Amino acid sequence: MILALSTVSAIIAIGKRIASGKRPSIIWLITEFLSAILCGYLMYTAYPALSGYMPEWITPPVAIAIAAHSGGRIIQAIEGSVVSYIERIFIRSS
Repeated sequence: MILALSTVSAIIAIGKRIASGKRPSIIWLITEFLSAILCGYLMYTAYPALSGYMPEWITPPVAIAIAAHSGGRIIQAIEGSVVSYIERIFIRSS
C-alpha cells in the first residue's frame, strides 16, 4: 500500500512538471520518487502515534497519500533553504 500510494503521488508530481512545460532531469525523477516513498513510509510508521491527533476522516491511506505528495515539496524547500544559508554564510563571507 505504501509503495503504491507513494508511486502514484510521484507520478502525479512528475506529470504536473512535464505538463507545465519544464523538462525534468533523471536526477529530479529519481529524487521525486524516492522522496515520495520516504515520506509515505515515514507517515506509515508514524500514523499509529499520530492518529489520535488527526480528524477521524484521515485514515492511513489518506495520511500516506498526503505525506507522500507534500513531502517531496517540503524536502525540496528545506534543501533550498539549507543550500542558500550555506552559500550566504560560508561562501559569500570568504
